[in-house]
Amino acid sequence: MAPVNDQWNYLLSTIWDQMIHLVIRFDGRLDEPRLHAAIGEVMVAEPLTAMRFTESQSPWYQPVDPEKMSRVYSVLRTGDGDGALQELLSVPTDPLTGPMVRIRLVRSDTDLLCISVNHTISDAYGVKSLGSLIARLYCARATLASFRPVKNSHDRSFRGVLRLFPEDVREEALITFGGQKEVWNVPARSFARADPRYSSVRIAPGILPALKTRARECGVTVNDILLSAYFLTLTEFIPECKGKMLPVLTSIDLRRYLSPDAFPSLANLSVAFEVPLRVQPGTSLSPLVRQVHDSMAERKSGHAGVGAAEQICRNFSAGYYGVKDLLARNARETRACRLLKNPFFSNLGIIPDSVLAFGGPPVREAFMLPPIEYPPGFGLGASTCQGSLFLSTGFCGRSLPIDFVPSFLKRMAEHLSTC
Repeated sequence: MAPVNDQWNYLLSTIWDQMIHLVIRFDGRLDEPRLHAAIGEVMVAEPLTAMRFTESQSPWYQPVDPEKMSRVYSVLRTGDGDGALQELLSVPTDPLTGPMVRIRLVRSDTDLLCISVNHTISDAYGVKSLGSLIARLYCARATLASFRPVKNSHDRSFRGVLRLFPEDVREEALITFGGQKEVWNVPARSFARADPRYSSVRIAPGILPALKTRARECGVTVNDILLSAYFLTLTEFIPECKGKMLPVLTSIDLRRYLSPDAFPSLANLSVAFEVPLRVQPGTSLSPLVRQVHDSMAERKSGHAGVGAAEQICRNFSAGYYGVKDLLARNARETRACRLLKNPFFSNLGIIPDSVLAFGGPPVREAFMLPPIEYPPGFGLGASTCQGSLFLSTGFCGRSLPIDFVPSFLKRMAEHLSTC
C-alpha cells in the first residue's frame, strides 16, 4: 500500500504539476553507454522509479508495463540545449501510467542531465539522493569497482517520525500550527493551466557567502533571509498586502528527527506549514529577517512539521476517495475564483558534491526546480551548489502579467545583494 504521504502528494496534482527537477550542466560530454548502464542499475536499486500509482480505497504501486520502461531514460540530441530543456520541463510524467522518474541526457555541444521525479514518490531530498546514486554508479563503471547499491528498506511513511512524539505533543502541534488562518494570493489574470514554463536566476557570485556570514553574525539562518526576501518582494508587487498579517507556506523535512542511517531515500517526508508575517510600509529586509527567524523558531520548537504530518494522517481517516473528493471540490472552487492559494517558498537545499561527482567532465552548474504551480498559486524554490544560489519558479504563463516573474526575481535578488 502507498503510504498516506504519497497519496497526499499524488492528489495535490490539483494545485501543481507534481514534478521536481535536478539539472546538471557539464563542460563536456558524458560517456553515454556508461550512463545508460548506471541508470539501469539505479532502477533495480530504487524500484519505485519504474512503478505506477494505482488508485483504490487503499492505493498501491505496481510495475509499469514493460513497453513503458524505455520512458525512464533517453538521449535528446539538439542544437539548442536550453530550448530542449524548457520543452522537456513543460511536460510532467503521469503517475497513473508511470514511470515515476524521467532522466534525459540533453546533448548539444555539451551535455546537460535532467533528472525529473514525480512528487508522488519523493520530495527534493530524494531527488538529490537519486542524483548521487547515478553519479556513484557511473563512476563505479569507469573503474570496474565492486559497488553494488543496497535497496533502501527504511520506512517511507510518517510512522517512523510520529511514533517519536507522544499523542498530546502531536495534538498540541496540530492545534497550534495547523489549519489556514488567512488565505491570499498573487493576483492572477487567468486561471487557465496553460503555457507551463520555468524561470530561474543565478544570484551574483559572492552573495551566498555574504548571506552565510550575515546569518552567523545575526544568529539567524540563510533560510530565514531567503524567506524574508521572498515575502518582502511579494508585498512590493502587491502593495495592498502591506500592514496585514499574512501567511506564506514553507516546508520542513521531517528527516531532521531521524538518524541519518535511517533516512529513506525516495520518500515524501517534507511537509508544509504557514509562517504568518507582517510588513509595514517602509520596512526593510533586516527587521523582517528577525520576525521570520522568531516565527520559524517557534514552529521548529513547537514541532509544526509533526503537526502537519498528523493532520495529513487524520485527513485520510475517512479514506482515500474522501480526500480526493475534497481536493477536487477545492479545485473547482479555485477555478471559479472562489478560493485563493497562499504563496509558497521552498528551500530545496544544498546540492551535495556527491551529485556532481561524475569523475569528468567538470560540472558547470547545477540547480533544482520546484513543481509548476497552477493559478492562483505562485511558488519559488531556492537551491545552492558550489557556492552559487539559484532562485527558480514554475508557473503558467497566461496566469501572470508578462513581466511579473522576471521583475520579481530581479527584485528579490536585489534585496539579497543588500542584506
